[in-house]
Amino acid sequence: MSSRHRSPSVSVLATSAATAAKAAKAALAAVAAVAALSALPALPALAQPTPAAAPTAPPTMLERGRLEFESNCATCHGMGARGDGPMRPFLAREPADLTTIARRRGGSFPRSEIADLIDGRGMTEPGVHGTREMPIWGRVYREQSEAQTRGTPFPAEWSVRGRTLALAEYLQSLQRP
Repeated sequence: MSSRHRSPSVSVLATSAATAAKAAKAALAAVAAVAALSALPALPALAQPTPAAAPTAPPTMLERGRLEFESNCATCHGMGARGDGPMRPFLAREPADLTTIARRRGGSFPRSEIADLIDGRGMTEPGVHGTREMPIWGRVYREQSEAQTRGTPFPAEWSVRGRTLALAEYLQSLQRP
């Protein structure tokens, strides 16, 4: 189709599209210029060397225990470990108030015994306290550890014991008179 047979509306549309494209490019260039100018005052600060972040120390046993508690225990025992977690209404037995273990044990906190109770693999069911409502965390931790330690010289059981002892240490820090 020659230009003289083209309808006037097609040439108007083509001209409008070309004009719109030029306007969009001009607007984009203006935005980029404004952005560049607004960044000028920050240039001296950007030229300053950024201090390297200080290496963070590995978490302490107590911190590990707190993190473990928050991710695995607080849903039943509550963030304050008083047995008032959000799952409490749905459990067959109320979760224990873990802040009174030492008081219930005559003032001493049996850390290794508590770690073994958390682990749960050595407990016979039903135990002296009735059926076991709490998950057997030793099995869960063992499965997770085997996946993480596969191909390393570290036995998975070390991780299991470390996690249960960290939890016991954290619980000891929560004891109320």
